[in-house]
Amino acid sequence: MNAPKPDAAAAAHSRRVQDAVVDAIEAAGGWISFADYMQLVLHAPGLGYYSAGSTKFGAEGDFVTAPELSPIFAGVCARQIDRLLKAQGGGALLELGPGTGAFAVTALERLHQVASPLLAYEMLEISADLRERQRQHIRDPLARWLDALPTPAPRIVFANEIIDALPAERFVVREGGWWRLGVGWGEEGLEWRVRPAEGQAEGDAAFRAHAAMLAEDLQRRGVTLPEGYCGEWHPQLNEWVAALAATVESGAILFADYGLPRTQLYHPDRMQGSLRCHYRHHAHGDPFAYPGLTDITTWVDFSAVAEASEAAGMQVVGFTTQTAFLLGGGLEAELQLAAALSNDPVQVARRAAGVRQLMLPGEMGEAVKLMLLTRGIAAQGEAFGLRDLRDSL
Repeated sequence: MNAPKPDAAAAAHSRRVQDAVVDAIEAAGGWISFADYMQLVLHAPGLGYYSAGSTKFGAEGDFVTAPELSPIFAGVCARQIDRLLKAQGGGALLELGPGTGAFAVTALERLHQVASPLLAYEMLEISADLRERQRQHIRDPLARWLDALPTPAPRIVFANEIIDALPAERFVVREGGWWRLGVGWGEEGLEWRVRPAEGQAEGDAAFRAHAAMLAEDLQRRGVTLPEGYCGEWHPQLNEWVAALAATVESGAILFADYGLPRTQLYHPDRMQGSLRCHYRHHAHGDPFAYPGLTDITTWVDFSAVAEASEAAGMQVVGFTTQTAFLLGGGLEAELQLAAALSNDPVQVARRAAGVRQLMLPGEMGEAVKLMLLTRGIAAQGEAFGLRDLRDSL
């Protein structure tokens, strides 16, 4: 990986994370699931990538999300959120993982401009460091920071690039069956270890049950995965969606994430799955490089999200690409508003570059999908009308 080396403090932190992984491997008898590995290196208190204090977003971090690329993204989302709030006569907006706070700043500004009936802007952030940075940028009386998911209320929930960071099981098709890809410790350090799910490791029974269900559903849809195929799923997805839906007495959930419908995600052409790692703006496929300093994601099975959402009492009313969402949701109006506020040539150029990255198929335009779920209100999915992809789920 051709990326800058971590400084001494960061390298020491990564060694501490690796030591914790090795301890977990030894305690489990020499093998842990990839989901357990992701949980530890991404989310362990004080150690994990998302809970420790390193810079993650923007030029000094590891990756850039849509709100950091351009305020146009947040502006378009805020227009849709406003319609949803007005459809139910007001309510709270909950943002999961606000990151730098860039989305919240623009969304609050836009919602105030259109006199939206917003009662509170709630933010659930697990990183104490990021929460402090957010407090420095978000100076609004409606802002609220939460330590846990709130109780049910009329509410809109927004989650950008959250699902793809949930711990993922990895599998490989071997000898006609689905084997577990996990993590062990060898002479060269952390390494992949593959084994059949025959009951010797924790989680084998759950793995077998889900693998059987997924293989059967894919076969019913005309997809058979070949020998050597690698893939992933998010074992916590159903429980996570149900907990999120439980906060919505009436209202909606808007997801934005990298992913595909099931038959496109688990396609024989995608032999190596969707695992992606990011370190200092270098994308790579080695989740064992700099543990605790590297972001690890796997793409979302949006068919599974739809199934979990409907099981939790939510209705899928929109599913489309980021490009179609932006074009259908008010991109032109947002650009006109931005131009009216500033015609500075440098800002215009930056704005154009950001929008281009948001929309180009080779960038985020096709890879990122948006899904809208509602409960107890009339469907208000205008941003999804340009290209409705729900039939692909």
